[in-house]
Amino acid sequence: MQKNGWLLIMILFTLCVCASPVAADSHASALKVEKAFMCKGVDQRVPLGTGNVFASDAEKIYCFTKITGATRDTMITHKWFLNGELKSSVDLPIESSSWRTWSFKQIGPTDVGDGMVEVVSAEGVVLTTIIFFIQE
Repeated sequence: MQKNGWLLIMILFTLCVCASPVAADSHASALKVEKAFMCKGVDQRVPLGTGNVFASDAEKIYCFTKITGATRDTMITHKWFLNGELKSSVDLPIESSSWRTWSFKQIGPTDVGDGMVEVVSAEGVVLTTIIFFIQE
């Protein structure tokens, strides 16, 4: 009877440890941004016209990321900022251990200045930050 009691305690302890917030955060720390580019377009999962300075008449600019290390399906978010102001957040699925994904922002003649995209895990961890500039 005592042996079964200790076994039950060990099982419950193991379940508590596995369900702890530390275990959840370990998934976020496993995600890595292998590549991150600002670009003018994406064709067949390849970024085109990479750079960090874009003209305001470009119409669209893209943020392309290659994410590695996912141990299960998850999400990342591209948070787009212009001149320090959050302009949009785009949630993107990550469905394998090596996944390429991208988002884009339409820009107009008045969208000039300092830009930034934060790549954020589902747990809220900033994985990387990409700086870009939009000129007239």
